[in-house]
Amino acid sequence: MKLIRLYWTNNTFNYSALMLITLLGVVIPAWHFKHFYLITPLTLGVIAAAIAESHDYIFGRLKAIIFTLICFAIAAFSIEILFPWPILFAIGLFGSTFLFIMLGAIGPKYASITFGALMIAIYAMLGAESSSNIWEQPVLLLLGAAWYYFVSMLWQMLWPLQPVQQSMSTLFLDLADYLESKSALFYPSFQINIQNKRLEETRKNALIVESLEHCKQLLINRSRSVKGHVDGPSDRFLNLYFIAQDIHERASSSHFKYQDLAKKFNRSDLLFRFQHLLNTQAKSCRQIAHSFRYNTQYEHSEDAVVALDDLQESLYYLLKEHALDGESRSQIRELFNNLSMIEKQLTMVNNPDLLETNEDTELYNTEPKTLKQMWGKIRENLTLNSPLYRHALRLSTALTLGYGIIIGFQIEHGYWILLTILFVCQPNFSATQSKFVDRTIGTVLGLFIGVPLLTVFPSQESQLLFIVLTGVAFFAFRLNNYRFATVYITLLVLFCFNQLGEGYAVVIPRLIDTFIGCVISVLAIRYFLPDWESRRIPIAMAQALSSNQDYLSKIISQYGEGKRDNLNYRVARRNAHSQDANLSATIHRMLMEPDKYQLSSDACFRFLTLSHVLLSYVSALGAHRAKITDEQTHMLILDTHRVINKTLSDVIQRIANPQPQVDNECDKLQFLPKLYSLEAQLTQWKDVETNDPNQTLRLVLQQLHLIYSLLPELSTLSIELTEEPDLVKQNT
Repeated sequence: MKLIRLYWTNNTFNYSALMLITLLGVVIPAWHFKHFYLITPLTLGVIAAAIAESHDYIFGRLKAIIFTLICFAIAAFSIEILFPWPILFAIGLFGSTFLFIMLGAIGPKYASITFGALMIAIYAMLGAESSSNIWEQPVLLLLGAAWYYFVSMLWQMLWPLQPVQQSMSTLFLDLADYLESKSALFYPSFQINIQNKRLEETRKNALIVESLEHCKQLLINRSRSVKGHVDGPSDRFLNLYFIAQDIHERASSSHFKYQDLAKKFNRSDLLFRFQHLLNTQAKSCRQIAHSFRYNTQYEHSEDAVVALDDLQESLYYLLKEHALDGESRSQIRELFNNLSMIEKQLTMVNNPDLLETNEDTELYNTEPKTLKQMWGKIRENLTLNSPLYRHALRLSTALTLGYGIIIGFQIEHGYWILLTILFVCQPNFSATQSKFVDRTIGTVLGLFIGVPLLTVFPSQESQLLFIVLTGVAFFAFRLNNYRFATVYITLLVLFCFNQLGEGYAVVIPRLIDTFIGCVISVLAIRYFLPDWESRRIPIAMAQALSSNQDYLSKIISQYGEGKRDNLNYRVARRNAHSQDANLSATIHRMLMEPDKYQLSSDACFRFLTLSHVLLSYVSALGAHRAKITDEQTHMLILDTHRVINKTLSDVIQRIANPQPQVDNECDKLQFLPKLYSLEAQLTQWKDVETNDPNQTLRLVLQQLHLIYSLLPELSTLSIELTEEPDLVKQNT
């Protein structure tokens, strides 16, 4: 029983069980009544519905299902009606593809639905030639989709909170990985490569950002009945979400330059103790994730408590022996306080209702709610500068070209060309290239395995069993391993068509069509409105700095007003981390593109590192927010922030509107604002300690000084990365 429960709580296993029941509900009745011709369209309808599905609360899901079935019906019946007239069909294919892709601007849910509608359209093409009337195939495809949604709705009603629990589990696992990557920075040697450690930290941070966004969206989807405010059983999950957010902000904080700290304590065990504490807190996060996944009670381990106590004793000893200077004493104390607060948050996981939160617990929902707002989202993307608009034009053209090849060369079963284009032609080159490789290898392997299976298992019953198993395997691997998923969907297609007596006949056409579709997709992304990431990197750089600038402004205002985790603050914090993750993803995608379309990878990674360090310094200010009552010091903070804000604005402006630069170091330095007076002002933070027992003033000025120290190199890098007019690096 325990083993069954263990597997049942696994997200992949649970979803596979859902698909198993759904496909058995298609195959068993068809086998019992000997209507084998029904299996293929019903199964294809199930596949399209499952891919188009979005997680939502019960009434929201009903509305989504109705909209999905309407889109599916329009797509399927349009194919049947226009199929005899190739010119009208081509016009309809181009127009409907463009429209469906642009509807994705409304939100991810609509993007999934419209992608499923395009799948249904191509599935309808596969059987349009043999269809006896315009009703039969569309109705069967819709019945397959409706059957899946019926089973899925029952599934959700039986286990309504499981998606949230699984999302929370993933979030705390990502937090554990991040804390471990953070602990690597505390190795007491100044000879380690800090930039590589920082880049790894940036990658782990991007995963947390993605998990936080997914978890937030699930909570919003279950809170629509009260206009965005979570209630009922989800209250506890909302508080846990806020705990995870706070841990993330504190974990992402940096109070010093790690190289300097390593030099000061390379003969001490203090940094090892910090490292050990972070690792034990990472272990606690894994245990929390385990409790969510398997729905068990979390028990906070004593290991982290002991590690915290040992660290505190070690710190007291160093202070007693006067082994720390004033600056180091402040930095170490704030770091200890920060980790102590993380420990406090971890101990509250079992009682999240006791969490001290503001009344403002609304989650920020970016999804439009009215037709006017939806049209506004679409209209914003009706420009060639929009990646979605370019992708819509590119995919529409590629599918229409594929259809022209099918008609021009009279290719039998040629509509697999269009299905391949739909899956392989992605919005960017790196994703398209990856899909091209996986789709080609997966198809070849699937056919290589499938032909012998057709021979060894000729009976109807055994092949029906393979249809069910390969369908389940396709969905089990669809998101995690597309190559394996392609193997299984190829096997499913072979066995489905064999029910119509065409199993062996589709082997060669499937292989050729896949190759043609892949080639069209790569040529389209390469030559038709190409979106090279090197052109987007300056935009991503400017957005990362701008979001950090806004985040810092929200924090500084709270040092005057007092700490509040209101919606505006949480949105600014989320945007800063999201743009940091976006910059990282953009650079990594660029590295998969042709060399001649790349910027200098060294400069890009250095800018990414500095941008992430900037975010870490700002996060430390956010983690220690408190009202400052000393007017003179508060004015110094405001003056310092004003200069930093002006410098960041200049850097952002320089990136957003690059101008030709003379290759002269003096000219580059002239771009920097006059910061010489700021350095003198910031030295005052060293003398604040005696007047501030809570050390808040020292911390704020210390962090602003660290932020200030990044500005010259950020400015220089911004010039270096934008001074080439085509944003292209010529490799040597």
